[in-house]
Amino acid sequence: MKKVRQRRFLFLGVLSIVVIMSLSACGAKGGLSLSTLLTGEKNPIVDNGNNEKGPETGSGTTGDGDIVIIGNNGGKDGDIIHGDVDNKPVEPDKGKPEVPVIEKLDKPDQVIAASKPDKGKKLIALTFDDGPDKRYTTDILDILKEKGVKATFFVVGQQVAKNPEVLQRIVDEGHAIGNHTNNHKDLSKLDEQGIIEQFKEADNAIKEAIGITPAMVRAPYGAVSDTVKALVKENHRELIGWNIDTRDWAGTSSSDMIKMIKKEAKPNGMILMHSFGSKHVKNTVHALPAIIDLLENMGYTLVTADQLA
Repeated sequence: MKKVRQRRFLFLGVLSIVVIMSLSACGAKGGLSLSTLLTGEKNPIVDNGNNEKGPETGSGTTGDGDIVIIGNNGGKDGDIIHGDVDNKPVEPDKGKPEVPVIEKLDKPDQVIAASKPDKGKKLIALTFDDGPDKRYTTDILDILKEKGVKATFFVVGQQVAKNPEVLQRIVDEGHAIGNHTNNHKDLSKLDEQGIIEQFKEADNAIKEAIGITPAMVRAPYGAVSDTVKALVKENHRELIGWNIDTRDWAGTSSSDMIKMIKKEAKPNGMILMHSFGSKHVKNTVHALPAIIDLLENMGYTLVTADQLA
């Protein structure tokens, strides 16, 4: 009986010592936590820098997805800070990013209508789209040079990049040029940024080839929207259409092209033809000398598009 009492006394003494030690440790920074005692874990769960994770949900976060940190986290103990599941702090949510500003085109170097012919003259313009190339465009230039006539070429950026020397010849021989987009996309189906990119990329190709940025633009297929019109105006450009379509791209024969122009020609007429884009453009080349002779015999003065704009 005496031995039993001694054992109980010894047990109570040891238990008292353990309790006293544990209470002292809880007050010391970095010591054992109450949760360690209750779970029997030898080491507390710590974050980088001995920051112990405090009360969490089963996923390791609060119900709002925040990680709760206690200890030395640079703020007050128990602060809630934003972080990912690895407890790496991230930047606080600053809201949606700002919408990028629509980039504007450079101001054109080539001005509209630098010189206008006499008002009393019957004016008409020949325009050629989609080039330049080294086959049909050069043939057309040969004919225009022989006839002493100036025309307008609405060029595509991709073609300019392939044939910069042909564009240089166009300008050297006194013809006008316009931007016909970079790769002939339907602008009416593009958003603002897409429209700007089409014109800007073509501008860059033209500038690289001849050192100037044209003021005239023409929409592929003649497809325009209110957005296209507004952007062209805001960027100091002139949108040029046509009112006489030869439909050379569709295979109109040379003879039918001549007949059509004879019937449709009118003062301030803008004739649409092509210098690239289809095998049928050869019909345009064949018909061009007769078209020029016809128009001059009808009393027309052939001018560039900017002189009509």
